[in-house]
Amino acid sequence: MLALIFVSTLILSSIGFAGKNTVYADNTIDLLKSPQLMVVFEGVKQGKYPWDVLAQPTKTEEVSKEIEVKKEEVPVIEPAWEVETASTKEATPSQAQESNPFTKVDERYFDDALFIGDSRTVGLSEYSNWKNPVYYADVGLTVYHVFDKEIANVNGETMNIDQALQRQKFGKIYIMLGINELGRGTTETFARKYSQVIGRIRELQPDAIIFIEGIMGVSKKKSDSDPIFNNKNIQERNAAIETLADNSSIYYIDVNQVIMDDSGGIPSEYTFDNVHLKAAYYSIWTNYLMEHGVIRKP
Repeated sequence: MLALIFVSTLILSSIGFAGKNTVYADNTIDLLKSPQLMVVFEGVKQGKYPWDVLAQPTKTEEVSKEIEVKKEEVPVIEPAWEVETASTKEATPSQAQESNPFTKVDERYFDDALFIGDSRTVGLSEYSNWKNPVYYADVGLTVYHVFDKEIANVNGETMNIDQALQRQKFGKIYIMLGINELGRGTTETFARKYSQVIGRIRELQPDAIIFIEGIMGVSKKKSDSDPIFNNKNIQERNAAIETLADNSSIYYIDVNQVIMDDSGGIPSEYTFDNVHLKAAYYSIWTNYLMEHGVIRKP
C-alpha cells in the first residue's frame, strides 16, 4: 500500500512538473511552499486533468509549430512605454526622451508612494518603519493575478488593486514581483504579462513615477540546490523586465546590487529561510531606495 502511494505521488508530481509551463502555467500555487503534487490538485479544481498534460504536443511538435507561428507573431517582450494608453498617446517626443538621474532622498519622499509586491514587500511593510507609504502586498502575489486579489484597503473598504488605483492617486509606485512566478511560464510569458501590468498601472496612474524593482535573489545554498528558484533564473527574468524601463517615467532599480555577497547570493546571516530577509536587514533595502529617488524637473 505504501509503495502504491509513493508511486502515485511520484507520478503526479512528475505530471505537475511537466505541465508547469503549459496546462498549469497560470496556477496560483506558491511553489516556494508547496510541492509539485499540489499543482495537479489545484488543476483538477479548475477542470485541468493529468491526462491533459499527457496530451500536450511533444517538444519536436512544439518547435515546429512555434516556427510557423513566429512568422506572424509580434515581439515577445513589449516595452511598457509602447503599450497604448491614454497617457502614452499624448506623450511628446521631448517627454519620451527626458531622463532623470537617481538622487538621494529622505523618508518623506515616500509619503505619496505605493508598494506592490509579494511576501518580500509584505516584509518591507512590517520592518521598514515607514508609516506613510501604502502597501498593496500579499504572500503569493504574482503578475498573473495582481489585479484579481482583494488586498487593497481604501478608507476601510477592501477591493482589488485595479479598483483601488482608480480611487487613490500616488506620486511613485514601486513594484517587486517575480519570485513566485519562477515555477510557471517562461521568461518571455512573464515579461509580456509584466509589461501588461505596467501598461494598466500607467493608464490608471498617468502622473506617477513607476519603479520596477528587480526580483531579489536567494541565498547561494538555495540557488545551488533548487532547479527552479535559483539566481540564474532570477537574473534572466530581471534582464527581461529591465527592458521595460524608459528612464523617463518608468525606472528599473535592483536592490541585489547591495544585498548579494561575493558568492552571488543573499548572505546566510541576512535570511532565515534562504529567500526572505530577516527583520534587521530590511534597512539595506530602504537605504537603497533612498539612494535611488527620482526628482522630476519642473
